[in-house]
Amino acid sequence: MSSKKRILLISQHFYPEIGSAANRMKNIYLELHAKGYDVKVLTLEPRYPSKELYENERFWDSDLNEEDVIRIEPLVKKHSTSIIKRLFLYLEVMFRFILEILRYKKEVDYVFVTSPPIFVGVAGLIAKWKLKAPLILDIRDLWPESIIGVGVFSNKLLLSTAFKLEDLLYRKATKIFVNSRSFIDYMNSKNVPIDKIYFMPNSLTEEELSIEVEQKANDTKKTVIYTGNLGLAQDIQKLIKVAEKLKDEANIQFTIVGYGYHLNELEKVIKEKNLNNINLQSARSRNDTLRLVANSDIAYVSLVDKDVFKTVLPGKIIDYMCVRKPIIGDVSGYASDIIHTSNCGIVSKENSVDDLADNILKLAKDDELCQKLGQNGYQYAYEQLRWKTNILVLEKAMEDIDE
Repeated sequence: MSSKKRILLISQHFYPEIGSAANRMKNIYLELHAKGYDVKVLTLEPRYPSKELYENERFWDSDLNEEDVIRIEPLVKKHSTSIIKRLFLYLEVMFRFILEILRYKKEVDYVFVTSPPIFVGVAGLIAKWKLKAPLILDIRDLWPESIIGVGVFSNKLLLSTAFKLEDLLYRKATKIFVNSRSFIDYMNSKNVPIDKIYFMPNSLTEEELSIEVEQKANDTKKTVIYTGNLGLAQDIQKLIKVAEKLKDEANIQFTIVGYGYHLNELEKVIKEKNLNNINLQSARSRNDTLRLVANSDIAYVSLVDKDVFKTVLPGKIIDYMCVRKPIIGDVSGYASDIIHTSNCGIVSKENSVDDLADNILKLAKDDELCQKLGQNGYQYAYEQLRWKTNILVLEKAMEDIDE
């Protein structure tokens, strides 16, 4: 680079928060910073799933320069299961981000804003206008389609407004980034030109791809692990039914490392049903979670069976590939396609409780198959899902803007 380009990243979620959004933005920051870009981040104080979590220094395990980060403390202190309270938080964050942008004195060459929530995109639009910089809009999930998919919100006026906002963002963005190829068809249906869209999947760092995975010596006890969000999009109830079906299989243990909407309900159900084969653990840092997965045998992923979720690739699939774990997938669409293409796991057509239980038993009895599927996933991740190579897509987009 002949001159140091300046980039403002805007994201509701950022390091040290756990979850795909925060991890994606942290790695974009680190990769660009390593390449010599001047990168600043506008975000919130870490608070998801709870503020107290980040009092633990284990979550602050990156050498990221905090002087590059502007953190805002919202008035809404806790994440809530109430959709109305969540909407209030989203709107507050949007207005607080806009105020910060209006006060921002530094020159910027590019604004990179990630959504959902869609309201953060509005702050990106204001930044484009105020800072007179091109806007790169990063879409990690189709919102408002996804909130319709989980069936918790149906106010027609608000949904209509959200769809109009979505169209406005697609129209006004200089470039659009997606982390799922399936989003491209959806955007084409919204009349977004194909040359405006860039595909940059969630990816893995070289350090993550170097995590050592010890081969277990024919251990008859097998651990099936699920990590991440226990939210509205994840079919956690089915996972509980699968565990209940397998509770008499003494050699199979389930570990759930999670947080989110259904956590309390999950604790209650495990206790009520006396499911001693489920070990429920609280959220951990990304590095600790990856190492826990590395020490397990089989990895589990699920999504609610709705059309909108057939377009997404859960970040945990990439994480499971990273540490060579065979995957049991209760997913369809794009996520299922990736598992099949990479040949890293088993996805049934029906994905019934019986199917999922049978697939777990199949892997639990076949160490050779587990090893083969795990290695296939790692190979796919190494070739397709590395930040080192995928960040070049963002550099190419910025070059295209400058032409």
